[in-house]
Amino acid sequence: MKQKFSCFLIDEIRDNRNQFFLALDLLQATRACICFDNATHALSYAAQKGGKPDYIFLHTRQPGLDGVRQLEALQQSPLLADVPVIFYAASFNPEDMTRMKFMGATDWMVKPSNLHALRDGLKLIFETVSGKQPASVPEVQPAAVLV
Repeated sequence: MKQKFSCFLIDEIRDNRNQFFLALDLLQATRACICFDNATHALSYAAQKGGKPDYIFLHTRQPGLDGVRQLEALQQSPLLADVPVIFYAASFNPEDMTRMKFMGATDWMVKPSNLHALRDGLKLIFETVSGKQPASVPEVQPAAVLV
């Protein structure tokens, strides 16, 4: 992948965030991946830093937090409303997939447990998402953030 982009990952489980981060690192396509345990923290960070990512990955199966409600919060933010949101979880049923699309999610991804399969799935998402395309970035030393 030649384009460099940034993304937010919203997932409450640190091990999931680490695996996602490693898969992105294997792609060597990110400028930054900033991880949060919930959408509120992502919104707060975006407001404080004044920047927005090229993609947001939102884990849907968070205890006590409904992925759809978090999507609504992201969509209400003037800063993040136009950023493609990709739901991901270990599994989806067809009703969930339809509901997520209806609510405005750009796409969804079944999260594999294998690191290389996750990398390949992410590559496919980046190549096919029909939302905002990441802007070209001059070649710089790749940087990333893991929270």
